[in-house]
Amino acid sequence: MNKNDFLSLMKFPKEWSSLNMYPDELFQWQLSGYQPGHENGAEHDRNGAFHWWLRKDPSKTELENLFRLAALDPDPLLGDDLRKYLRKASAYDEQFEALDRELFQSR
Repeated sequence: MNKNDFLSLMKFPKEWSSLNMYPDELFQWQLSGYQPGHENGAEHDRNGAFHWWLRKDPSKTELENLFRLAALDPDPLLGDDLRKYLRKASAYDEQFEALDRELFQSR
């Protein structure tokens, strides 16, 4: 399975690719644990991708992308849950408070 097939199968928004937030290292890590049927709980893989980034201490640009991706996630409950973890990132500041409100206010 290639990366684009996996992203589609696991219902990742296309922005994971367009924002370059799904590197080969993350794909290989997730693919290594994949078993047929995991797509039925795809939100767990998407959640894992966010936490993979958070363990890497994302830069301001990466954190902004993660906020945008959380807002785009097809599972609104997952997106809302991720916000509390994104707010704990070392790059989080008042700029992100405004972005957080902007992205999630309409949900």
